[in-house]
Amino acid sequence: MSIERPSQVFSPETIEIQRIIDAEPQRFVCPVGDIEISYLVWGDRTKQPVVLVHGGKDHSRNWDWTVAALIGEYCLITPDMRGHGDSGRSAGGGYASELFVSDFAFLMDHLEAEGFSTPLALVGHSMGGNIVLYYAAAFPEKVSRLVSMEGLGSSSKMYDAFMAKPAGERLRSWLDRRLAGERKQHWRFQGPEEMVARMASVHKNLQPEQARHLALHAARQYPDGWGWKHDARFGFFPPPSLTSPDEYSRLYESIECPVLLMRGEQSWASDPIADGRIKVFKDARLVNYPDAGHWFHHDAFDAFIKDVKSFLEE
Repeated sequence: MSIERPSQVFSPETIEIQRIIDAEPQRFVCPVGDIEISYLVWGDRTKQPVVLVHGGKDHSRNWDWTVAALIGEYCLITPDMRGHGDSGRSAGGGYASELFVSDFAFLMDHLEAEGFSTPLALVGHSMGGNIVLYYAAAFPEKVSRLVSMEGLGSSSKMYDAFMAKPAGERLRSWLDRRLAGERKQHWRFQGPEEMVARMASVHKNLQPEQARHLALHAARQYPDGWGWKHDARFGFFPPPSLTSPDEYSRLYESIECPVLLMRGEQSWASDPIADGRIKVFKDARLVNYPDAGHWFHHDAFDAFIKDVKSFLEE
């Protein structure tokens, strides 16, 4: 059974966050072992459900503009993955990709028990795009349509460059980042406005109102000051070892539903048509956004929404 939690993290007296959606979500949690996975349900539950999965170091409210555009036709479900947003953190900082996929499988079973019948449509960005691809490979009968936004994983070129480095060097690099993340546990800001400025400086393509909304929903007040909600122990990419493109391909061959792959041409992700990775899918197409980066759902929002709506309506 799901457990409902209050959907407001901050009161209006504490922090002012612009309202993007003309509706309030219900917040629930899905217990996974000793961690609670928080998720929001937006809109009419009798409408077709779509699950939106955020990327690394992100949160479910990154989707607010997407939810606002789709809520007239769909019921939207936006989880925070472990170590992100309002979900629990892994003890000791364990964030292997298999844990995220396992959490998502628990969440999907939980949603089905709560009355959201499968197959469901899934949309995922970056880490989330990888999670939904893995899930659809393992449970093809439970996914009706799938949008993966730069979620394919490493290309052959990236993998070969990574593996060309000595194994000890790869391990040392990862451990250095892991130790730095431990120190960042206590990286604090003077207040929310400083966090807004930080968001804007790191993601220069964002409009000021976007940076503000995303930063404030990612902010949390701790006893010793303000900090990000996501666990600083997460995100030490690349890890000491990478899944090879061949292994990815063997997984993606199991996906049965139509797949829409998306990519910003100003991002780091390679073109899956040019590098051949799209060929492993039974039914896949690609959309490129020429003037957009990794967050093309913000950089090229109108085109992104048009493509998602068209794909979901087919």
